[in-house]
Amino acid sequence: MTDLKNIMKKTFCLLFLITIFLAAHHRDARAGDSPNVLGIDHALHASFLDFAFSRIQILNRNYMHTPENILIEPNQALFIARYHKTDPSSVTIEVKQINSGLTPFIGILRYVETVYESNGACPASVVDGPFSPVRHRKVTEIFRYVQNRWQ
Repeated sequence: MTDLKNIMKKTFCLLFLITIFLAAHHRDARAGDSPNVLGIDHALHASFLDFAFSRIQILNRNYMHTPENILIEPNQALFIARYHKTDPSSVTIEVKQINSGLTPFIGILRYVETVYESNGACPASVVDGPFSPVRHRKVTEIFRYVQNRWQ
């Protein structure tokens, strides 16, 4: 009976060591597959940063309701003025090198869209504000670097 216990202990220890080895090997293999994040001193990082800020300018121009084109709606006894805006200070970017022949790099752009509102008794008073942020939406966009440009 003692021999059987020893054999079972050795078998358990061997299986335990194999499991630990396989788990560590799997973790190392996955770490090698992860995309490489480019530093801020890399030329493509600077290129994507310029692309990102021009994208934010385009978004701010193309919102249906902007600070220059405010929506005014009646709401019970008040009027509400509303517009959308993306603050450039909310922008964060990340550029990664990936293992793809067609798309060697991707750029990840994150920003916050904000809805601003003002309330008042008449349409003229709400247009002058003050406007307060009432809703925020976090947005993530992924772009690819193809043929020497971001798309």
